Amino acid sequence: MEPVFTVADVARAEAHYRRFGFETEEHDATYAFARRDNASLHLELDDGAGRPSQIYLHVDDADALAADWRAAGVEVEALIDTDHGKREGAHTDLDGNRIRFGSPLPED
Repeated sequence: MEPVFTVADVARAEAHYRRFGFETEEHDATYAFARRDNASLHLELDDGAGRPSQIYLHVDDADALAADWRAAGVEVEALIDTDHGKREGAHTDLDGNRIRFGSPLPED
């Protein structure tokens, strides 16, 4: 699991985390990662949605997890294939907290 921190400025957040030993990797101007030892944080530009918090789950099969959750009556957003090699989905709970999840795309 990896927390997703909403930030006002991704570049500024990257610089902040580098100051105390995190290595950062920018995906694009709206998203980056900060890693140190076994800790990994996602830094996501605030899109104004006002989500209280997020977490990212790395799973073996995003489609299977989505199917399990839907069978239990949980609303899951449509899964998408990303340009960074993941199949991802999400659920937002009744309090606005977001659980994002993803698995590697199958290799051709």
